[in-house]
Amino acid sequence: MLNIIFIASSFLLIILILLRIPQTDSSSQNFTISNSFLGSPKSTDATLQNFIWFLTFLFLFLVSFKTIQTL
Repeated sequence: MLNIIFIASSFLLIILILLRIPQTDSSSQNFTISNSFLGSPKSTDATLQNFIWFLTFLFLFLVSFKTIQTL
């Protein structure tokens, strides 16, 4: 059961991080990214950011739990 949660959270975390809209800074100005592609309001972006943090902490907790289990 924990392995399924571990694998699902890993894949969701990877997908959400890759889909996250990059912030416009000097390093990304060379790429032409359309603002309409996956554009979202600030509240949706904040919710997505909170979900990414939740999955990150869940992933770290499961990794530490699995490490302790193997010792």
